[in-house]
Amino acid sequence: MNIKSVPKKQLWGIELNLISLLFSSISPVLNKFSLTSLSPVVGGIFTSTFAAIFTFATILITHQHVSLTNLKNLWLWLLGGTNAIGIILQYIALSTLSPITVTLIARMYLVYVFFLSYVFLKEKITKWDYLAIILCILGSFFISGSRLQFSDNLLGLICAFIYPLMYAANNIVAKYLVSDEEPNNVLFFNHFTSALLLFCYALITGTSFSHISSQAVAFNFGGAFFNGFMSLLLFYTSLQFITAGKANIVRALGPVIVIIYSSFFFPVQVTPSLVLGAVLVILASTIVTFTRTNGSTSSSVDTQI
Repeated sequence: MNIKSVPKKQLWGIELNLISLLFSSISPVLNKFSLTSLSPVVGGIFTSTFAAIFTFATILITHQHVSLTNLKNLWLWLLGGTNAIGIILQYIALSTLSPITVTLIARMYLVYVFFLSYVFLKEKITKWDYLAIILCILGSFFISGSRLQFSDNLLGLICAFIYPLMYAANNIVAKYLVSDEEPNNVLFFNHFTSALLLFCYALITGTSFSHISSQAVAFNFGGAFFNGFMSLLLFYTSLQFITAGKANIVRALGPVIVIIYSSFFFPVQVTPSLVLGAVLVILASTIVTFTRTNGSTSSSVDTQI
């Protein structure tokens, strides 16, 4: 791997993604407190709403243009829809399977991203990318302590395999959109349409909005700012410089950073398995940082937001 051969824009995209990861990794710690009185669906509604407000305020401050008439574009509903469905399916999976099982199955996300990127964005997959994917999956396995527990709940297993596909599709749609539009606009409509769809789901299923504490909303507000707004804005911007596949391999560092943050609030046992897993995902991120991207990082589809 020759560092000199790596385009500067790729390194810039990796840097944006790493900074994005520092923000997004704060969110799980805050959500640990907020979900004490907020269901995942209600929490998702609050997060998307707050993040949409943050993004809209940024659009106004920077004198950019956004119009709700853009909601006629089906790509925007697909963007928010994949995010909303991902949240719902993730909740079902977590309610029927162990968190460790769900986390490990969610590593299929990387495979989904590379497959969808190859099919729809025509992004080439190199031998280094294959190696990075394998290292990420192995790293996640060791970080979790190698404790994979399947239950006999078929619905939970199906949801566990499908929800990362929804998040992968959301990133691919975002990649399409940011090729022609400002990341701010794409981020705003992602959260706006997602909040609307989640609210409709809550009404249809009779989700309760009672017993919501102000403290939980405050923690959710913080999570929305760091993850839903700052992190995703930087992530969407990075997609203008690197492929969706490379961007998501870098984000596999997330569990490592979450563990570091969590250690300030909760007891974290550092085991050889955890250290090995961290080393593997860091190695995977290093590989995608210092290997040249083969193929375009931009979409050839005109989304016309």
